Amino acid sequence: MNNPELYISANDVQRHDADVVVKKFSSKMQWHPKGEDTLIDLGSGSGDVLMDIVYPRIPKNFQRIVCTDVNPTMISYARQKFGHVKGVEFETLDMATDTLPEQLKGQFDHVTSFYALMYARTQRQAIKNIWELLRPTGGDCLFITLCTHPIFHAYKVLSKMEKWAQYAIDVDSFIPPQQNCQEPRKQFMEFLTDAGFTDFSVELQHKTYDYRSVEVFKTNMMAVNPFVERMPATLRSEYMDEALVEAFKYMGNKIDPKDYCGVLQIPYTLLVVYSRK
Repeated sequence: MNNPELYISANDVQRHDADVVVKKFSSKMQWHPKGEDTLIDLGSGSGDVLMDIVYPRIPKNFQRIVCTDVNPTMISYARQKFGHVKGVEFETLDMATDTLPEQLKGQFDHVTSFYALMYARTQRQAIKNIWELLRPTGGDCLFITLCTHPIFHAYKVLSKMEKWAQYAIDVDSFIPPQQNCQEPRKQFMEFLTDAGFTDFSVELQHKTYDYRSVEVFKTNMMAVNPFVERMPATLRSEYMDEALVEAFKYMGNKIDPKDYCGVLQIPYTLLVVYSRK
């Protein structure tokens, strides 16, 4: 996912879910009465969710906002687009790193993350890092992570096919562990407890999103697909067509995607987590 503009063109679901969650929890977050809050966002990608949805709800006299992502291309794009905003910084950061930079430890009142934790190399370590990023005196975090989605099933199935296996040898790195977890909520509660959190809410939400057509869904899924960039351009559409077939099977839809007409409803599940230190 090295094309920020393509990603932005296809992140309607992420923006919608982030907007709903931030609206719900912004009044519960522990904003300082006198302002001067510090906030770090993990897995910011192109930065548009942070700046368009979170930033407007932060007290105007905030002290510092740090936009981070593991992908330098995304951070470079975010810096170019939002670098003019006073008080906002941009850093390349792996949220699941074993060696969190010392200059970031204990520096933040708030940690946010939207649609990024599912790609963390180790979610348990990522949540430990969130604890470390918050000030010793306390703070809170709000994040959304995707648990299950038909496209993840398709990733796995295609990775076992001889034609596509060479492009997806690291497929498990791009499938949330919750895709096949029987109790994802319980698992995340254990992660939070192990990190040191005791005051938290974890909601498992079953959702659907309506795409105008199969073609729109295909285009959006291609924009966030981590494997298509590795294959010749001549194979990408064919790969996505086969991915759609497997996604339809996962949903129990017996119609060939090429023959499907009208709005396509895609089911998925999210974990919405709010926690205080």
